[in-house]
Amino acid sequence: MNEIRKIVREVLNESFNQYSNFNLSDEELRNIAEWGLNGDYYSSGCWEDNEEDIESAIDCAVGDFKTFLKKPYPLELGNFPSNPVIYRFIRLKSLDDLNSDNLGYSWFSNPQQYNVPGFFDMLDYLRPWINEHGETYLIKAQTSIDNVDVPNTLWQRSTQWIENEIVVKDDSGSKIKILDVIQASKLK
Repeated sequence: MNEIRKIVREVLNESFNQYSNFNLSDEELRNIAEWGLNGDYYSSGCWEDNEEDIESAIDCAVGDFKTFLKKPYPLELGNFPSNPVIYRFIRLKSLDDLNSDNLGYSWFSNPQQYNVPGFFDMLDYLRPWINEHGETYLIKAQTSIDNVDVPNTLWQRSTQWIENEIVVKDDSGSKIKILDVIQASKLK
């Protein structure tokens, strides 16, 4: 079964760079759901709820996606702007160590998401704010909707919803403009 999923994922991946916005048809949402269920997101709760019934698992994932697409940005993905502001925590020994050519692929859209209980459950390595490995900073940046990895963003929202994730395709400074860098210890 895993070998079949791997083959299906490779075939679907060939056409997945086409999505450059969140105005998706039901067919496109179903394709993204199937791609994820047969690939990186095979551990989705949609499988747990539907065992080996791929059509029911796809319906489950599409239902999640539609929920995210109805609620407005920045809390979710509805009315997604053409140049979204995104956020990311990073630990640095010194602010001079910030590499603008390798900013990271995982960001979040809600500027207050870090105040949501449970946000740091999977990001506990960022706490405490200051330790022997450096200091944690919050990067505020802007990118283009064309740089948002739509399928992976939908799936990250579905499987790790508490993180409010936006996945970017290119994490370089040529695609992501840094607007501000704030010491996390100074956040409210």
